[in-house]
Amino acid sequence: MGLFTTLLTLPLAPVRGAAWVAQQVAEEAERELYDESRLRRELLQLELDHDAGLVGEDEYAQRADALLEKIAQAREMTSGRDEISTSMEPGHG
Repeated sequence: MGLFTTLLTLPLAPVRGAAWVAQQVAEEAERELYDESRLRRELLQLELDHDAGLVGEDEYAQRADALLEKIAQAREMTSGRDEISTSMEPGHG
């Protein structure tokens, strides 16, 4: 950007900064939501609670299905990111 363009768009800097922060927060929340190791720990804890009789059969089945679905989504997202990063490497594409 030239000096003139920079001066003209300077009043928008706080908006761009806020948008950048919001994007970073959203990306981190998504990483945490689809963190496969966290999901596996939750599934293991659910199994332990079920074995101890703290969780009934119906609740166990529902929660386990939901966790397994999230794990599958996490794997899809991870493989999608790997494909994108591989295609961006020099010599690919």
